[in-house]
Amino acid sequence: MDLPDGRTVTIAPARRHDALRLRWLYHRVYGGSYPFSLVYNPQECTAAIESDKYLWYLARCGDDAVASLVFNVDRDIRLGKAFGAVVAPEFRGHDLAEKMLEMGLAELVGPDKAVRSVYATTRTVSLAPQRLAEKAGFKKLGIFPNAHKVQRSETHTLAVYYGEGSLEGRSTRPRLPAMLEPFFALVRRETGIPEAEFVDLPVDWKGPEEPLPFEVLQAPQFLQRRLRDMRASRRLALDFFPFHDPNMLLMSPDGRSEIFVYRSAKDGHCVIVGAASDDLDLRTLLEQGASFLEGMGVRYIEALVEASEPERVQHALMARFLPSAYYPAMRWGQGGGRDYIVLSRSLAVLDFRGITLQPAYSRYLREYFRLWRDQNVGRVLPEQ
Repeated sequence: MDLPDGRTVTIAPARRHDALRLRWLYHRVYGGSYPFSLVYNPQECTAAIESDKYLWYLARCGDDAVASLVFNVDRDIRLGKAFGAVVAPEFRGHDLAEKMLEMGLAELVGPDKAVRSVYATTRTVSLAPQRLAEKAGFKKLGIFPNAHKVQRSETHTLAVYYGEGSLEGRSTRPRLPAMLEPFFALVRRETGIPEAEFVDLPVDWKGPEEPLPFEVLQAPQFLQRRLRDMRASRRLALDFFPFHDPNMLLMSPDGRSEIFVYRSAKDGHCVIVGAASDDLDLRTLLEQGASFLEGMGVRYIEALVEASEPERVQHALMARFLPSAYYPAMRWGQGGGRDYIVLSRSLAVLDFRGITLQPAYSRYLREYFRLWRDQNVGRVLPEQ
């Protein structure tokens, strides 16, 4: 594409020898603070470029890398993720990220293509990333307070692009604890999906318990084999977090409780990939795991629970995980797409200074903060 100032930019999939150019591009923009090792680790970067699980677009001007966008693809569940959008400062304002996003969506999304939907988590330091997703047709489905730390804590949003007929192809009607009705109303407003069934399940936020002294295992190949075996035996209470392999296992000394997590050592972000216990309920397991991870420097935790399992959602809520986002038709299999609710727990002081949000995301944040207040100070300072 020719720019108005006479420069010519070419957009195409990245090649193996582009790894150094990509690393320098992200370093120019983020100054070494970008939270994902994929762009800084040469082996990871090269493996991703050559893998059919990624579609990595690179914009070039001559020999220089000037913009990048990555798509991660899981063909088994027909899910995609767009991330890592970056544009060199002197090339901004020319819609390079928008063009790469359009190319990837056209290549990947559709009833007969690799995926049924693609999600992106957008930054809130400005409105530009949110507007980019909105212009491309993404739905606004949630917010992740203080999820990452770049120069400082950053709140991100969830935006999802659906292929034709995907929202209509949901396999089950969600069943949720009644306290989530206002939250789900925001999702319905954005997507137009039918009403959920709400179950009267009490959510009692208890005080701290005696900490469980987990043992920590960090052997990646063993962790993946162990998680695969646990899934095959259907022992897991939580068993799904796409595009993340565990890099740490928390195990109780008696071996009866296990929590598989991916932890980013760079910014304290953590997701629960799997969790199981023979003697603890899910609430206790999550509460104990969060407390232990906090002691290791983790500042934010996410978990995914299928929206047809209200008791598991209830237990996550009682472990002080709050609804951040809702993803209709996220995981595809025989019979259609299954809905998931994204629950998060912040282990640091919430800080929303400097964020800018579109109105839909402001409503999600307002509901998140209402639940946070009820959870943390409601009993001490009840509303009059």
